[in-house]
Parts: sequence; C-alpha cells; structure tokens
Amino acid sequence: MAHYFVGDIQGCYDELMRLMERVDFDPSQDKLCPVGDLVARGPASDKVAKLMLDIQDSVLTVLGNHDLHFLSIFHGLFQPKKNDKLDALLKAPFAEEYANWLAQQPLIRTFPQLNIVMSHAGLHPHLSLQQHLGMSDWVQQVLAGGKIKPWLKAMYGDKVNKWRADFSLQDKFNFIINVTTRMRYLKNKGQLDFKCKDTLAAAPDNLTPWFNVPRMEDADFQIVFGHWASLMGCVQNQQYMALDTGCVWGQYMTMYCAETATKYQQGALF
Repeated sequence: MAHYFVGDIQGCYDELMRLMERVDFDPSQDKLCPVGDLVARGPASDKVAKLMLDIQDSVLTVLGNHDLHFLSIFHGLFQPKKNDKLDALLKAPFAEEYANWLAQQPLIRTFPQLNIVMSHAGLHPHLSLQQHLGMSDWVQQVLAGGKIKPWLKAMYGDKVNKWRADFSLQDKFNFIINVTTRMRYLKNKGQLDFKCKDTLAAAPDNLTPWFNVPRMEDADFQIVFGHWASLMGCVQNQQYMALDTGCVWGQYMTMYCAETATKYQQGALF
C-alpha cells in the first residue's frame, strides 16, 4: 500500500488521472490523499467529484477553502460565480451525495505511520497539534451533523485572525477554518494576514510565512499542505512540504508518494 499526496486539484480531472495512471494507482490497496480544494476554478469539477465518490474508500482528503465555498453554494447561501465553474457539478445527479460526503471530511488528518500531518493551508505555529486536532474534530462533527447552514453563513470575514481563549463557538469555528484553509502569512503577533498571496520574495517586510515562524512545540512530524500556488512547491524539508503547484493556473499538478519519497508532476492540459 502506498499513500499518494496530491496538491490542489480544483477540478483538473485529466491531470489527476494522468498522475494516477503514471503511478499505477490501485484503489484496492493505495490511498489518495488530496490536500483539499478538490473542486472549483478548473474545467471538470463534476468529474473530480464523481471520482472521489467512486473511490471514496481509498480517499483521505482534508477540506480546503474552495470545498467549504462549494458547500455554502450548495446549501443556497451564495450564487456561484462564473469563474467558480461549478455549474456542471451543481446540476449533477450526485451533487447531494458529494456534498454530504464532503461535509464529513476533516480539516486536518494525521498519518502517524508516516510522521505526516496534512492540512490545506497549514498549522498555526503558536498552537499545539492537539489544540488544532481538538478544534478540527469539533468542526467535523458540526459539519457532519446536518445543520450546517448557520455555521457556514457566519463563517465568512476576516475579523477572526488570532487565537483567543474566550472565543465564542462561532469565532472558534471561524478561527480554525481560517488557519487550516486560508492561512499564508502572519503578522508580528501571530495574526493571520488574509490579503497577501505574493511569492516569498515579493512579500512586505512586516509579514512572515507561517512555516518560517518557530513552532511552539518540538515535533518530529512533517506538515503537508497546499493552498499557496505562488510557492510552486519550493518549500520541502523535514518539517514542511508544499504541494500546490498551480495546475488550475496553467502550471502543473504535483503528487508525492510518501513511502518512496518520490514526486510526480503533470503539466496543465487546458
């Protein structure tokens, strides 16, 4: 059995299939581990969603910001924008099944046998892994509970950008979602910056990439994440691995086999 971690798919079905064919992916043995953002912006979100349902027993994904946005649209909170390219998926006969499956997925997954923790955007360096997991598990229960519209409706906005022990339940919900699905740069007191998406070289001096801030705890696990296309996979060391290499923006998709420490890449086809 092999674990194949893959960067942001975002509806790029053909590129994903080519990578799976290249590694001879066997759903009866192997695990596909997407870093979130399965759909939206790409040309074939409906095909990606159908694939996830077809091989769901072999998929270990986390939620990304576009996955949460799809759930908000599906539940009638927003109208899809043209560049979301979600019309085919929303009209598909399996759309409800996919939305229900997606709502059961976590914000964070751990792979103890691989010493890997996966989150779409990352983990906040000022919080412990157990703090993250506690909040992630609670959010997963909320989303899977079926009454998610009020939580999703109040999820949007940039107000909740720093941890506080006296958070309301909604602020706690928003904070862990902001950390795990939106985070890129931090300000000098650990506040999340929601505006800057620049490369490391172009970022303002007052911002620091979250993975360059020392962790509050010593840890021997590697954090695998996506979300940040402008990094183009340049972050790879014992502590961190960035897998979003901008396929939906015309670049390429990256897959990583943890057991062999091998990367595979497929250029965009559209």
